[in-house]
Amino acid sequence: MNKKYLFLVLFLFLNGCGFHLRGEADFNMSFVYIKSDSADKISAEIQRLLTEQGIQVVSNPNAAQAIIYLTNETIDRRVLTVSSISGKQEEFELNYRVAMEVRKPNDNVLLEKQRISLLRDYMFDEQAVLAMSSEEEMLHEEMFRDLVAQIMRRLQTLELGKIVLTQLEFEKLQPKYLVGEILRLDLIEKNPRTIPVDIWLTITIGKDLWFVTRAESKQWQLHEKPQPWKRNVAITETSQRLLDFTVQPNVDGEYIFRAIYTAINTDLNLKNLTSIKRSNLVEGKTVFSTKEF
Repeated sequence: MNKKYLFLVLFLFLNGCGFHLRGEADFNMSFVYIKSDSADKISAEIQRLLTEQGIQVVSNPNAAQAIIYLTNETIDRRVLTVSSISGKQEEFELNYRVAMEVRKPNDNVLLEKQRISLLRDYMFDEQAVLAMSSEEEMLHEEMFRDLVAQIMRRLQTLELGKIVLTQLEFEKLQPKYLVGEILRLDLIEKNPRTIPVDIWLTITIGKDLWFVTRAESKQWQLHEKPQPWKRNVAITETSQRLLDFTVQPNVDGEYIFRAIYTAINTDLNLKNLTSIKRSNLVEGKTVFSTKEF
C-alpha cells in the first residue's frame, strides 16, 4: 500500500474515538457561561466536554462562576513552496487559531485574552488529489482537537471552588388558606450542603414583588428593594421557619413564595431570578380567600 494512503488509514483509525483529556481531568468549578463570537464549533465542543466533567453550562452569565469568551475561530491556508520546474504549488501551511479569555460576571479577569494558534504544513501530490483533500480535512480536525485540548487545559488552572447544590422544598404549604387560619412556611433541605449560604425570601402578589426580612421582634417585614432573609446560614441549619402568621381579612388573592440560596454576602439581582439553579430555589403558590371552594 502507498505510504501516504497507509498514513491516512492509520490516522482515521487512531483518531476515530474523538478527543479525550489526557490523564484524570480535575476542574475546580461548577458553573460557567460560554460566550461565542465567530467560534461556534469550538464553543460547542468545549460545552460538551465541560458537561461531561460535571460542569453546568448555564444560559445566563450572571449565574456563572466564570464567563468563557471564545472569538474569531479561523483557519487559513497559504502556499509555502512552488515547484521551480512546473511552477505548481507543492507545499502548504494551515493556520488554525482562536482567541479566548475568561472573566467573572463582575468583569474581573481570570485568564487574560490570548490567541491560541497552531501551524501545520503538508505536501501536495497532484497524482493523488482526492487523497490530499482528505489529508487536509484530517489536518483540520487534528488541529481542532489540539486547540480544544489547549483550551481545556487552561480552564483546568482556574480555582473557583465547587458549589454543592441542595434540593429545597416548602413543607406543608397548603393550596388555600381562609381568613383566621395560620400559615406556617417551613423551608426544608432534602440534601445536605457543605458550605454556608444566604437565604432570600420573596412574595409575589399580582405584579408586585416584595422581599421578606426578619425583625428583632420576630415579626417579618416587607421591602421593595432586595434584602436577604438571613445571611451566613450554617450547614447545620437545614430547616427554617420562614413565615408564621394568621391570614387577615381583605387579603384575597394568589401569593407566590420563593426561597433562594446564594453564596454568602452575594447581592441578588432581580433580573436574574429566573436563571437561579432550580436546586437552589423553591417556589410555592397559595390562595388567601374568605370563601370556601
